[in-house]
Amino acid sequence: MSNQFNPTLAYLYRRWLVRHLIKEIPKGKFLEVGIGSGNLYRELLIRGFTGLCVDFNRILVERHQCQKTDSDAVEFKATDFFDLNGLFDLILAFEVLEHYKEDLQCLERFWKLLNPNGLLLISVPAHVHRWTSNDTAAGHARRYEKVEIIRKIELSGFKVKSCWCYGFPVLNWTYPLSSALFPNRKGEIFSKGITQGVGTTSQTLMNYEKTHQSGTRIFVRFSKWLLKEWLWLPLLKIQWPTLNRDIGIGYIIKCQKINSKDCR
Repeated sequence: MSNQFNPTLAYLYRRWLVRHLIKEIPKGKFLEVGIGSGNLYRELLIRGFTGLCVDFNRILVERHQCQKTDSDAVEFKATDFFDLNGLFDLILAFEVLEHYKEDLQCLERFWKLLNPNGLLLISVPAHVHRWTSNDTAAGHARRYEKVEIIRKIELSGFKVKSCWCYGFPVLNWTYPLSSALFPNRKGEIFSKGITQGVGTTSQTLMNYEKTHQSGTRIFVRFSKWLLKEWLWLPLLKIQWPTLNRDIGIGYIIKCQKINSKDCR
């Protein structure tokens, strides 16, 4: 495969924080929307979860399927989460919602796929004024303000348990530079891996071919060497005092399904 998943610094920050969040969640059945590198579902399996990972990208799904161990604890499908049946205890959708024009439909679908009192973990890019060429290249429909994303989550039948604004101060400096220094490649193999005709609501994406280029950069080997968590650990820890302040570059939100339809 000529183009490989290449983690960004923002991905490193999100993964570190998500690892702290999932420590508090009792094991159950999960749904991960968007597989990426697969580091997250591996963490969940280690903690005793079982689940399903879905992605539009057929080639990416097949690659993870080939790397799968003999365990039946995780399943992979190249499909749209709107087409899924069944219920889950935990849904994870990181850097997904901003790709959809009709993001409320996505949140409502997540609500329907969750068991009573189920949890939803999402991340979205923060602050309209931070829009760069990376957002355009990745096919983002929007960046969010805190009041907006919380309002939409609550309208969709969830109670927000925590909303962290991550990345300050390091990502505030590096994110604008990344659009110039590490431009997204266009039209490579990821777009070829999209399942044809997948999903009943795929047309609501601004451009879902672009979603597979998110996190894919030049200098793959160098950035994989540079972005080791232990190298960045002091700077990852620096953000702790500012997570509840609205000064970072993205939101990580943990919310719980409200079971009463009257609360929706």
